[in-house]
Amino acid sequence: MKALIIGASGQVGGTLSSLCVRRKIEVYGTSRFGQGFLYLDLAAPASVSAAFAKARPDLVLLCSAMTHVDGCERDPELARSVNAAGPALVAAECRRSGAKLAYFSTEYVFDGRNGPYGEEDAPNPVSVYGRTKLEGERAVLELEGALSVRTTVVYSHNPASKNFIMQLINNHRSGLRMRVPSDQVSNPTYAPDLAAAVLDLAEKGASGIYNVVAPDRLGRYDFALKACAAFGFDPGFLEPALTSELGQAAERPLVAGLKTEKLERELGRGLPPAEESLRRIAALIKQYE
Repeated sequence: MKALIIGASGQVGGTLSSLCVRRKIEVYGTSRFGQGFLYLDLAAPASVSAAFAKARPDLVLLCSAMTHVDGCERDPELARSVNAAGPALVAAECRRSGAKLAYFSTEYVFDGRNGPYGEEDAPNPVSVYGRTKLEGERAVLELEGALSVRTTVVYSHNPASKNFIMQLINNHRSGLRMRVPSDQVSNPTYAPDLAAAVLDLAEKGASGIYNVVAPDRLGRYDFALKACAAFGFDPGFLEPALTSELGQAAERPLVAGLKTEKLERELGRGLPPAEESLRRIAALIKQYE
């Protein structure tokens, strides 16, 4: 099998690339920055068709997106081009080539007023990011057999990433205070566990919408405290704050989180709890010190 990972230079895409290699899957990765990857920019249609022509994939894993939530709010046209029109282009190429498509969606398709949410709950996004990602998801699901994976607060030990845990580690090392929302509830999800579950779903031929998140439904500040406990950090540098106090451009879903019963039925397992993932990161921190 040949896999094309769109967004292979990112946190999830890089993890998927490594996992494909371990599973003996021939893999092509893309990035809009080049740097040893196939060039693909979701806002540039010609680059999408060129990458498909080069890779000729059986499976496409669409990780790339404009994920900066406030940036999407400030530039909705670019957000729509990348997050909505881009996935539609990828789905069209998959339709022409017969490739299976797995798309990474988000908990932000919900308004966060009555979580946790199941796959059948009606979306109601409250930000440009959430709206454009939902448009991309709907375009993808028009393709027969396509898989859409909803996830959230994806983290890992990846020095090149700005994920929540790396922000926490870097702020602690630098002696900087870190304001953390105390009223945003969701399911923080470890990137390697997410990647393994998605690849398992794709290999089983699963289609439609699946929530793929860890079982712990936590406030962001509570998650930060758990991370500090696992890493041996004094949490005194953390400062809890209400989302309304952070001056962010885009509204966030607050009482969110995702249900995973459908995933557990399909795979016979859920993702490991946060404590296990944070222990693995703690070991990596010691290794890099």
